[in-house]
Amino acid sequence: MLTQLIWWAGIFLIALILFRSLQGGFFKQYSLFYYYLTWVLLHSLVAFMIYVTHTDGYGSDVYRTYYWYAEFASLALGYAIIWEIYNQALADYPGTKRMARVVVPGVFLVVLAKIFSHALSDSIWSLAETIPELERNLRTVQAVLLVVAVGLLAYYAIPVGRNLKGIILGYGFYVGVSLINLTLFSYSSETFKYWRLYLEPSGYFAALSIWTIYLWSYHPNPRPTTEVMLERDYELLSAHTARAIAQARHALLRAVRT
Repeated sequence: MLTQLIWWAGIFLIALILFRSLQGGFFKQYSLFYYYLTWVLLHSLVAFMIYVTHTDGYGSDVYRTYYWYAEFASLALGYAIIWEIYNQALADYPGTKRMARVVVPGVFLVVLAKIFSHALSDSIWSLAETIPELERNLRTVQAVLLVVAVGLLAYYAIPVGRNLKGIILGYGFYVGVSLINLTLFSYSSETFKYWRLYLEPSGYFAALSIWTIYLWSYHPNPRPTTEVMLERDYELLSAHTARAIAQARHALLRAVRT
C-alpha cells in the first residue's frame, strides 16, 4: 500500500511539473530534462497498467520483462539530465561545452559497451543480472560527472539560476540514493530487502519534490558579471594537447623513416 501511494504521488508530481513548464512556457528552456520526465510519466503509467492487469503483480513475467527493459531505457535517458546540466552551466563557454558534448555521451557508450561485451561473452546471459550491474556502473559515472559539474561551477564561480540548482540538487540526491540502494542489492538479508523496497521510490519522490519547488517558475541562469577563466583554461589545455599530439606524430614518423 505504501509503495503504491509513493508511486501515485510521484506520478502526480511529474504531471504537475510538466504542466507548470507548459503553462509557464519554459518547457523548451530545459527540453531534455522535461522529455526525460515525460518518459518517466509514460513509463510509470504503463507499468501500473501491467501491474494491475496481471494477478501476479510484481511477480508477473510480463511485468518483470517490461521493468528491466524500461529500466535500461531510463538509465540511458538519465544521461539527458546530465547533459542538460552541462549544457545550461556551460552555455557561455562554447569551447568547454564542445568538450563536454564529447565526454558525456562518450563515457556512457564506453561503460555500456564494457558491460554488454562482458555479458554477451558469458554463456549464461541474464537481463535481470546485467541491468543492475549496468545501473551500478552508470550511476557511479553519473555521480562523478555531477561532482565534476559542481566542482567547475564552484571553482570558477559560474553563476547558476534557481532552476538549474534544483535540477542538480534533485538528480544528485536521487543518484546518491540509487547508489546506496544498489549497494544494499548485494546483501541477501531480509532487512536490507525490506529497506530496498522503499528506499529508491522514496528517494525519487524526494527528487520530484525538489524539482517541483525549484522549477515552479522560470529563472534563467544569470550572465557572468566578471571574467570567468574557464574558457581560457580550456584553450590552454587544447593548445597543450594539440602540441603534444603533433610532437608524438612527428616522433612516430621519424622513427618509421629510420
